[in-house]
Amino acid sequence: MWHEHVVGLLSGHAQTEPYLTLASRSKDGDYAAFISAKMGFTPVRGSSRKGNSDKGGKEAIEEYIMKLGQGISGGITIDGPKGPRRVCKVGIVRIAQQSGKPILPIASIASKYWTVNSWDKFKIPKPFAKVTIRYAMPIHVSQDASPEEMERICVRVGNSINGLES
Repeated sequence: MWHEHVVGLLSGHAQTEPYLTLASRSKDGDYAAFISAKMGFTPVRGSSRKGNSDKGGKEAIEEYIMKLGQGISGGITIDGPKGPRRVCKVGIVRIAQQSGKPILPIASIASKYWTVNSWDKFKIPKPFAKVTIRYAMPIHVSQDASPEEMERICVRVGNSINGLES
């Protein structure tokens, strides 16, 4: 999913079945993990390395992949946590490759919403808005996909999500 769709998608999947979320170890990540847990999700905490500072990203991905292997579904903002907006990061493809699980592109379309003035143009559905959740066909990643193929898959995932919105 794109980062801007988080609220609509979390709301649509809350309390339905166990889902993993990925949240950074930042103040914003604290809020995201708290809200996710209150909605019935299982937050996994960690961020990519920044300079020489380890933010727990490797361990978070290992935990995420382990829990996917236990049959828990997961949701990841593929352009998060800080963008650029609507640019897929290859990490989702690596997770799919290592876990053997497909990527399921998903989008949330609200009939009425507020847009936050932020890097991602975060969308918050307005009260009583109709929120439609759309899914694309799963995208599989082979165990021997090259880095170039993984980049192409990432572009395909992004295009697939964009296509759900039209």
